[in-house]
Amino acid sequence: MPSLSGLPEVPCVRCGRRIRGLGWGELCPACLAERKGRARRLANRISLAATVLMAAYVTLRVPATSMARLYGAIAVLATYIIVRRIATAIGMEYLK
Repeated sequence: MPSLSGLPEVPCVRCGRRIRGLGWGELCPACLAERKGRARRLANRISLAATVLMAAYVTLRVPATSMARLYGAIAVLATYIIVRRIATAIGMEYLK
């Protein structure tokens, strides 16, 4: 039965629940939230590992001057942020 708003109730790609206003081939809000949560957890682990490696590199290779250590700390923080965003985006694309 068509909805009163004129928008069809389209089934979710993953769970099959019919949601009004959902585009064809899209996930329902519940499935999308579950996928985002799994992608964030995976991205957190990957970014923490990359940050630990970067911090070890900065500790071992960067000179002990104050400016070099400051730039090293900025690089460690940037590594965490950048790797987390990239890993989240990749996780959203490839996790089921």
